[in-house]
Amino acid sequence: MVTIRRLQTYIGQRQTGGIGLQRWRMLGYPEKWILYAVLFMFTVIGMKYAISTRLPDGGRPPYLFLIWNVFLAWIPLGLAVLLDVIHLIPSRTVKVALGVPVGLLWLFFYPNAAYLITDLLHPFNRYTIAAGTRFWEELLFWDHLLTLLFAALLGLALATVSLASVHHLVRRAGGSLAGWAFAVLVLLLSSFGIYLGRFIRWNSWDLLRHPGYVLEETLAYFTDAANVAHMVGFCKWIFLITFFCYVVHYGLARIYHTSERGQGDKV
Repeated sequence: MVTIRRLQTYIGQRQTGGIGLQRWRMLGYPEKWILYAVLFMFTVIGMKYAISTRLPDGGRPPYLFLIWNVFLAWIPLGLAVLLDVIHLIPSRTVKVALGVPVGLLWLFFYPNAAYLITDLLHPFNRYTIAAGTRFWEELLFWDHLLTLLFAALLGLALATVSLASVHHLVRRAGGSLAGWAFAVLVLLLSSFGIYLGRFIRWNSWDLLRHPGYVLEETLAYFTDAANVAHMVGFCKWIFLITFFCYVVHYGLARIYHTSERGQGDKV
């Protein structure tokens, strides 16, 4: 009898473990871990070039700020993983109690990823361009520009992957229409957040520490119609770029999963 009970306990543990692994697979793991590891590898490569790039006259590397900006760009992805973990909690009450604040924190930090696009201005601001010279023929100029472009692409990748993960959770909870409405709304809000960061110089920390002051100053800024027009003109491009990247990623993911199901049916 003791042996039978032990066998039943062992089988139950195996089944519970199998269900747990299956739930992780439904969220896209372990493929997500592989993708995140690849992104981290490219992050290290990009930061190596950010540290090693110098101005023509030498001196301190001009793009060390990218290390902090890229760190901020990784925070939404880390929070997206945490949301996946929370999603696996059996208790609905605990899931909501933890998921709502973490989700809001994810939304606050999300614009930091695509914000790296706007850092493309720095080579034109910091690289010395003598009047009358064909600076575009200088390899060093391209080193500067492409270093920042690489960081921008990395930010877009982190933003896209992070949103795709949270979009998946929203779609599972509310359906396809709710999922896409959520994704579009996040990209619109993110575009506005990037504008606030680049032109008014607010950041996620300001919003968390002084929300009332940020809201008051932002409303005052947009009482000027010229500032509103400026914001719309900028945000439309950020939204188009991020939405384009997201749709391409979503489409490729759908093609991959359809292909995988087709292979499974053949087997």
